[in-house]
Amino acid sequence: MTTPLTKHPKRIPVWRTLLITLLLLVLLSAGTVSLFVLHLLPQTTGEVKLPGLRAPVQVTRDSQGVPHIKAQNEHDLYMAQGYVTAQDRLFQMDMSRRLASGQLSEVVGKSALDKDKFFRTLGLRRAAERSYEAYSDEAKRILSAYAKGVNAYINEAKRNHRLPLEFTLAGYKPRPWTPVDSLIIGKYMAYDLGGKWKGQAFRYLMLMQYPQAKALDLFPPETDRTIPSGQLDVPSKRALSQLTTNLAKAPFPAAYNGSNNWVISGSKTATGKPLLANDPHLGLHLPSIWYQTTLSEPHRQVSGVVFAGVPGVILGHNEAIAWGVTNLAPDVEDLYIEKRHPHNPDLFLYKGNWEQAKIITETIPVKGQQPVRHKVRITRHGPIVSEWADPKQNLPTDTAFALRWTALEPTTEFEATLRINRARNWEEFKKALTYFDAPAQNFVFAGSDGTIAYRANGKIPVRKGNRALPVPGWTDEYEWNSFIPWEELPTIVNPSSGYIATANHRVFSYEYPHHIASTWSPPYRTQRIHEVPMDGRNQTTIVPTASSETSRTV
Repeated sequence: MTTPLTKHPKRIPVWRTLLITLLLLVLLSAGTVSLFVLHLLPQTTGEVKLPGLRAPVQVTRDSQGVPHIKAQNEHDLYMAQGYVTAQDRLFQMDMSRRLASGQLSEVVGKSALDKDKFFRTLGLRRAAERSYEAYSDEAKRILSAYAKGVNAYINEAKRNHRLPLEFTLAGYKPRPWTPVDSLIIGKYMAYDLGGKWKGQAFRYLMLMQYPQAKALDLFPPETDRTIPSGQLDVPSKRALSQLTTNLAKAPFPAAYNGSNNWVISGSKTATGKPLLANDPHLGLHLPSIWYQTTLSEPHRQVSGVVFAGVPGVILGHNEAIAWGVTNLAPDVEDLYIEKRHPHNPDLFLYKGNWEQAKIITETIPVKGQQPVRHKVRITRHGPIVSEWADPKQNLPTDTAFALRWTALEPTTEFEATLRINRARNWEEFKKALTYFDAPAQNFVFAGSDGTIAYRANGKIPVRKGNRALPVPGWTDEYEWNSFIPWEELPTIVNPSSGYIATANHRVFSYEYPHHIASTWSPPYRTQRIHEVPMDGRNQTTIVPTASSETSRTV
């Protein structure tokens, strides 16, 4: 008798079962994460109820995601701009204000403590708070409307558990936005386009450590090599070491931050209208430092880019004009050598008397540890920047270095932005620039009436020498007694060449009567500008570059 064979099912290997299970878990996790992330994305379609609006506002996003905001009144326009910008860039906005305010350690931890100490010493937030008081009531209303829009989004996102993912990963929630937060972002951009005091300190250290003749050979060609009496009185080794340490640790902006821009008259364009282009390149950021938008209300339409967190449009065009900027990079920062009292570190010599420095004790919250107290000393010239990095405040008893800088004073560049957005012609545009103090910039302009123009604009001090080195702070001989008169700042309107271009180089001649800068960007871009022919003819004047990011015909 034959027993039939029974066919058993084929066993699946254990490793294959585990692999399938793992893949299913990965797919399930990925789907859950995707749903979670999608839940956090801002609402860009349908209707959003925004408390505080006075009338409906239409927001249309084009194929690139750029928002076009159309409102029926000014209040609603800027409130909607604040809301929409926060939808797209809230985490970037929060990081920007924290960096400039010295508040990163609160959410990042002690790794950011040096940055916080530096910016608390510098005092960008203190400067922004003083600047706010200098603004017009109208500008304050617009800053307030923008902040209301940002806060409406923050409150909505918190309520619906839809804050951007970065806040969840960092483990904190943003505090409310204020008008000063918008202004401090402008102050930080002035810092990002400055930093020349580093060169003054570096040249000073060279003179203290190397033979004078050799050190002077390394000075930039246009700098004044005259050494004032007492300037090189030898400080203690501790003072020099402290200055070196603080320079090494300071988060200086990238070298040669700047841009290119050009404007061509209608006589050289196919349309017969001016053509303007601007390549406003700064350090690389993710997301980009620039935020593109279009703003419309019954009395105006303006389009261009702005820093996330700031109302209005900084670079762009309206129906009548277009404008762009590059960094002028003038000498608006001076280091002063302060003589310190041998027994009291808060007293500094000035004209034979000991003056009490202003003392500010900053309390810096630090994630995961106790708050850190940081003492800031401010002389009549500005904050002491040569000892911020010393955790024990082990101070030298003879010398300190204070920074005077135009951006640490009250400035009103946002006021200028608002007026530029409304300008209809060159005269209105130029008048708006009376409010633009820092950072000083090269502006190029094109108008629908055919006008093209250039202007170097900003507060630039008039003082003795051109400040290649720190200067004695114990005498009044090196004070800032005035600024270059606004009417005498370099200006070009409708040049016979038919074009104007800037690339962070010296645009004006050596005959210009006022000192603006000792150092300029490397000349290769300018040389190329001079090499390119216009209309088939060689030119000796400046001509347009080919490297622009945006252009606008008006």
